[in-house]
Amino acid sequence: MILIFEDNMDIALVLKRMFTHMFQEASVITCNFEDAENLVLAGDVELVLSDLNIEGHKGQGLDLIKLIRRIRPHTSPPIVVYTGLNSTDSTYEEAERFSDEIYEKSEVSLPQLCREVYRLLKLRQK
Repeated sequence: MILIFEDNMDIALVLKRMFTHMFQEASVITCNFEDAENLVLAGDVELVLSDLNIEGHKGQGLDLIKLIRRIRPHTSPPIVVYTGLNSTDSTYEEAERFSDEIYEKSEVSLPQLCREVYRLLKLRQK
């Protein structure tokens, strides 16, 4: 399953449809921190796609990815950050340390994002 931690439902639904169609991989959308944490703890998450700012809470996505790395240090799923913050923001800079890839929403195309998700899912299957 792909966990999409995003509060913009328009973006999240487009990503969910793309991932389901392209990868035949179930996707779950949530903007609730505890729901995301429980999904990761259950062990069914193959990849996390996270925004950094959720419902006006700056850094909540960063808190999630740090938690994932802490609770599953050797078995954490790949983490892709997809954010509206730019690379000069301190939250963005910190997220770079905990994510496998990080993209600014304004700088990346959906096909490019899908290629990266595909690459990380394939690496996880090996």
